[in-house]
Amino acid sequence: MRKGKPNDPERRARILSAALQVIRTEGVHAASYRRIASTAGVPLGSATYYFSDLDGLIVAAFESLESELESRFAAPLRAASTTDAVVAALVSATIGATSPGRQDLRLYNELSHYAARSTRAANVLRRFQEESLVILRSRLSDSTSRAVDALMWGWWSYRLFHDDAPLDEAMVRRAFHALLEDR
Repeated sequence: MRKGKPNDPERRARILSAALQVIRTEGVHAASYRRIASTAGVPLGSATYYFSDLDGLIVAAFESLESELESRFAAPLRAASTTDAVVAALVSATIGATSPGRQDLRLYNELSHYAARSTRAANVLRRFQEESLVILRSRLSDSTSRAVDALMWGWWSYRLFHDDAPLDEAMVRRAFHALLEDR
């Protein structure tokens, strides 16, 4: 057994990053140990050494996204002191500067579909949703937060499949205003 420092202390992180890259570009169905190891530039045995089952590797890759979700809209939303500012932060997180790009939308969609078949992935998705709700509840009631969260995730899914019919910013703004009226 080898003792001391590993040859490549960043190998595990590269494997997770490669798994996300494969999932983003080709989907979860294409995520195999072999493809992920090749993308990471590591021996196949490294992937199986760090992750004893493929589901564990895929779930760990999705877990590595956890901090990205909050950073997208947490600061602008927490800084918002008026209803208009809250709506502006939500619009930005849905279709503006702080919204996920196409590659991230694919990744969230892949997580959602994979979570339907993997209990471990479903737990990750629930944590993502709960983190989102915690951020929203800093400015909105629980019921309004849930409605806004569901609408936002739905619009993200819509954006993924409708390049030809982008969401109208004025409509998105009106919808958020309508939800916030009873907060």
